[in-house]
Amino acid sequence: MHILKKAITAVALMFLVTDQIYAFDFGAITKSVVERVVVDTAVDTAVDAVADGLTDDDAEQGDVRVTPQELASAGPIVEAPLPVILETFRGSADVFSDRPKIAIAGYNIGAYQTAKVSESTSRGQGASVSMSFRLEGVDTSMLQRIADAAHADLVSQLQAAGIDVIDASALFAASEANEIKRSSKPVEDKKSGRTSVKLVVVGPSDIGVVSSFGLIPKGFNGNVGDQASAALDAIVIYPNVALDFVWTAGGGKKMLQKRVSVEGGARFALDEISDCTAVYSKDGRFVDGSVELRPAEDVGVDDVFASVDEAGSKDNSTSVGISNAIGFAMGSRKGTEYLVTVDPKRYESLAMNATKGFNTALVQQIKSAKGI
Repeated sequence: MHILKKAITAVALMFLVTDQIYAFDFGAITKSVVERVVVDTAVDTAVDAVADGLTDDDAEQGDVRVTPQELASAGPIVEAPLPVILETFRGSADVFSDRPKIAIAGYNIGAYQTAKVSESTSRGQGASVSMSFRLEGVDTSMLQRIADAAHADLVSQLQAAGIDVIDASALFAASEANEIKRSSKPVEDKKSGRTSVKLVVVGPSDIGVVSSFGLIPKGFNGNVGDQASAALDAIVIYPNVALDFVWTAGGGKKMLQKRVSVEGGARFALDEISDCTAVYSKDGRFVDGSVELRPAEDVGVDDVFASVDEAGSKDNSTSVGISNAIGFAMGSRKGTEYLVTVDPKRYESLAMNATKGFNTALVQQIKSAKGI
């Protein structure tokens, strides 16, 4: 009230010292000044309350929870194929029995680089919370080593099963394989859904990224791989393995809730978008048979392979506190970014476990179709 009295006195003095008389609305001016003083006082009180750590129990809130990893105390990575099970997504695996040979069209390795998940309420002004992750320590030279080793392992497993195999180099030496699209440079792709992510795709060093199928679909025109299948007396296969580095929970909108949360952490996994498409042609004019195999779900492991550190955050908690104090509703907004820094050797070991498990499951499908 002391501040209010001083403000009214100042208005009165303004009229006493003026030389000219105007038709001022003294009541309106006084009301305006009073309202301004009340708001300023409320803002000062709200700022003090926020500074003292006070919160409004009725405000809508969002929380972020992340699970740390301890690299220093992590045990060694056991070298063993992941237990991958491939299921028929479309077509029939019987196509593998239509020609005696298997021709491998490269071997794409896709590594997720980012991930983001967000959640929000639908009440009033609403509250929203998000967390994002960024991968560090995995470069294209590492991914190319993984692609080279994965391709070589698939050739070895096929040969050990007694299957006549044409490796990627021999396939692309044939003129009939010219129709199969390739990129000599790494390719970036995006995937959206509950999580929004970016991945980088790399192929074997002498082959590149084979982009007609799988991780970076460019459209299937009915003529990809058919000429090579007929000319080489082979089923042409397109292996694609995607490697994930985080898990997340939450996401979407929560109806009639005041509290929302998202959580996550580092986790290595062979992602469920990994696949292998196989193509068969009788005479090279059309694709007469095909199959696409995919894992039923992500195949994750508990092995520690990275550190997780907060890289930055932003929220509007101060503004929310002030807004609530002066009677204006404002939604809570929180976002946190984390840096997932991998141990390169551990990541590469897990990647090889993933590709070997994928290859084992694929060879089993081929053997079963051939009756081996």
